[in-house]
Amino acid sequence: MDLSKRLANLDRLSRKNKAPAAARPVMTAETLEDALARLQLKCSSVSDRQVWTREYQDEVASTWKDLPSLHGFFTRAGQANPKLEEILFLDTETTGLSGGTGTIAFLVGVGWITGSTFHSRQYFLPDFIHEEAMLAELAILAREFRVVMTFNGASFDLPLLRTRALMNRLKDPCGALVSWDLLVPGRRLWGRIFPNCRQQTLEKGLLDVRRSSGDIDGALIPQTWFDFLKTGDPLMMERVLHHNQRDLMGMVGIFAKVLDKAQGLQDNDPAVGSWQESWALGRIAELARLQSRAANWMLKAVEARHPENDNGFVQKHFVADAIRLLKRQQQILQVERIITRALDAGLDEPWLHREAAILYEHRMLNLELALIHAHQSKEPARVQRLENKIRKIQEV
Repeated sequence: MDLSKRLANLDRLSRKNKAPAAARPVMTAETLEDALARLQLKCSSVSDRQVWTREYQDEVASTWKDLPSLHGFFTRAGQANPKLEEILFLDTETTGLSGGTGTIAFLVGVGWITGSTFHSRQYFLPDFIHEEAMLAELAILAREFRVVMTFNGASFDLPLLRTRALMNRLKDPCGALVSWDLLVPGRRLWGRIFPNCRQQTLEKGLLDVRRSSGDIDGALIPQTWFDFLKTGDPLMMERVLHHNQRDLMGMVGIFAKVLDKAQGLQDNDPAVGSWQESWALGRIAELARLQSRAANWMLKAVEARHPENDNGFVQKHFVADAIRLLKRQQQILQVERIITRALDAGLDEPWLHREAAILYEHRMLNLELALIHAHQSKEPARVQRLENKIRKIQEV
C-alpha cells in the first residue's frame, strides 16, 4: 500500500473514531446583553463611547487622615505627599503575562478610600473594539488622584496600560501619577519572614485572609475571558470579577499594615512582632536617612529573642547591617557584643574577623586581640602592620 492510501485510511479512521463535539453556544447580541446584565455590568455612553463598569462599596477597618512618612518604604515616596483619598488602587486582569503589544487588559479594577469606605470600580471589555473607550475613561478618573498603588504593577500593569494606550493613540492613563508598588515595602518588611512575597501570601500572613472557593486560579483567567467572548457564559467570568475585587481589597489591607509600621518607625515604637521586623525597620530608617533611629531599631533586633532555629547571628547580612549601623552611632560596646555573639553562633568568616580587628585596633585599643582577628581575616598586610605596632610599643 502506497503512502497516499495509508494516509487516507488513517484520516478515515480518525474521523470515524472521533466523538462528536458537544455543540457550544454561540455569542449573539442578545446573549451578550443578558450576560453583561447578569454580571451586573452597566453600560454608559460618554462622547459616543460605550464603557461597561461594575461598582462596589466596602467598609475598611482603619482610616488614616494624615499619612505617616513613607520614606524608605516606597522607592518614590519622596515624589508625592498624598492624602489617603488621593491614592488610586489599581489591578488588572489580562490575556497573558508576557506583556507586549499582544497582551490586553480586559478588566481594570480601581479603588479609592473616602472616610471609612473603599469605593471600587471595574472597567470591563466585552469586546476588543471598546478598549479605546475604556482607557479614555480610566484616564479621566486618574486625573483626580496623585498616586497609583499597585502590587507588582510597576513592572507589569502600568507598562501594559501605557502600551495599550499608545496602540490606541492615547496618552498613558496613569502617566501623571506617582507609582507606589506594594511589593517593595512587602519585601523590605516581610521578605525574611514569609516564604515569598506574593500578594496572597502576605494576605494570609498579615491579615489571616484566605481566598474562598469562589475564587479562580490566575492561570485560568485569560482563557476564561476568551471563552466568554465566544459563548457569553457569565458563570466563570463572575469568578474573575470577584478575584479582581479581592485583589483590590487585599491591597488595601496590606497597605494598612505598611502604614502601621511606618507610624511605628515615626514614633520609634518598640512594639514589633519579631527581630526580623526590627531589622527591617532599621534598614528602612537607613534608607530614609534616619541614622539614629536606624541604629535604635537594629539594637532592638539585636536584643530581641533569637530562637535557635531562627538565629539572626548566623545570618551574615543581619550581622553586617547591625555592625554598620551601630558603628555610625559610635556604639562600640554593642558592636563588640554583636561580633562576639556572631562568632559564638558559628559565623566564623574572614570579613567578621576583619571587623573585629578594626574595632580592637582603632576603637578599643587592644592590639593583641586585633592581631588575633587579623590572622583569622587572612589579611597579611594588616597582620604585618599590627605586629610592627606591637613591637614598637614593646621596645619603648
